[in-house]
Amino acid sequence: MSHNATGGRRRQLDRIAGATLALIGVAVLVVALLALRQPKGREAAQTTVTVTSTTSAASTPTSNSAASSSSAPASSSASHASSSASAPASSSAATADKSLPLLVLNNTNKSGLAETAANRFRAGGWTVSSTGNLDNDIASTCAYYDPSVSGAQAAATALQQQFPSIKRVKPKFSPMPAGPIVVVLATDYS
Repeated sequence: MSHNATGGRRRQLDRIAGATLALIGVAVLVVALLALRQPKGREAAQTTVTVTSTTSAASTPTSNSAASSSSAPASSSASHASSSASAPASSSAATADKSLPLLVLNNTNKSGLAETAANRFRAGGWTVSSTGNLDNDIASTCAYYDPSVSGAQAAATALQQQFPSIKRVKPKFSPMPAGPIVVVLATDYS
């Protein structure tokens, strides 16, 4: 009788251990699925965008590209000549479609950072349509491109090559604001 009681307890403990392992397995599966859907928990956070300034010339890409090419033709052609004579990475920046408008968003607590970066991009020959603020948990400075816009990925990559402070180039995610390229400045931007 004691042998049967011991065997019964053993089976009961085995069932409890099996059920516990099954629960742990389900928990690990749920965590893995969440991790796949929200890498690092960074890009799925709630996004709030506030555009703080917009220039009227920049809102029309054709007039803005004409304005940027007429405002600095000497420096533009000089940069094209120097970049074609230098490394191939900079020549791709020179041949990229710099008329695709950039939306520059400050995702830090540094006041005026988006406008500072926008001025750097403009000086580099890029078209900046507007600047603003973003409230999200973005890991590092990134140029997000719209995959449905022809040349947006190449332009975002060329922008990153020209401005190494942009750490990553990624496709846009929802609810990122409209535009071919959205540059989000994180705390690592310098």
